[in-house]
Amino acid sequence: MCVCDSETEDNSCFFFRHLKDLLESQGRVVTFMSDRSNGLLGSFNKVLPGHPHLFCYMHLSANLMNRYGGVSATVKNAVKNKFFELAYASSPAQYRLHLRKLREIGDAKIIDDFLKDMPLENRCRAFFPGSRYGIMANSMAESFNAWFAEEREMPAYGMLNQTRIKLMNQMGERRDEAQLWTTPLTPKMQDRLKERMDVASQFNVVYSTTNIYEVRGKYSHVVDLDPYYFADYCKKCYDVPLFPLCNADMASTESANDEFVHLLM
Repeated sequence: MCVCDSETEDNSCFFFRHLKDLLESQGRVVTFMSDRSNGLLGSFNKVLPGHPHLFCYMHLSANLMNRYGGVSATVKNAVKNKFFELAYASSPAQYRLHLRKLREIGDAKIIDDFLKDMPLENRCRAFFPGSRYGIMANSMAESFNAWFAEEREMPAYGMLNQTRIKLMNQMGERRDEAQLWTTPLTPKMQDRLKERMDVASQFNVVYSTTNIYEVRGKYSHVVDLDPYYFADYCKKCYDVPLFPLCNADMASTESANDEFVHLLM
């Protein structure tokens, strides 16, 4: 979190330089997700060149919808759904298929103009070079911003202190709740796992070769397990140790003022 007077390229550079000092000294790669707001793109490329940068799908979708003023809700929903499939495409072939259909539904000129300045690796899962762990939208940061919306209107020192108290209370409540769990996963994720297992039990899996199977249900699909569906591969995705961040510069009470602030997340 960075407390500053506005979202500018200079302030973003200040934030990224501190982030770089904290993480790169540990040999870590910074996977960054943003809404492409003022100053972020230029500052990120200046301070953290070469690090993976993903554009938030939800913000891209909202920006795309702004180009369809006066268009019916039916068309907008169709474009939004197809843009979702485009962003989440898991292979170049899927991407080309969804792009062709999106251009047919949403007017090729509008789609081409919207995508022309955005590199593929920044907006599509199939081409992203970093580790996303299935995340394509910055919903966690947006939820946090909404969660302490009232505190954001306070002076800087009061905002930070009230946010600290709010987080401390929440962590205590969640710790007490977790003591009641009876499964390795959280209750919500345990329910989702069970639902997926119930659905998967209806499929008929036919062996072909060591890593290739045909999965038969309403439709038939060929699944190649190499290398992405093995437990060892999944474990490697989480091999990077999680280090606690050391204390950054802390503002003193003397430096706090009554001006409103913006937060760079």
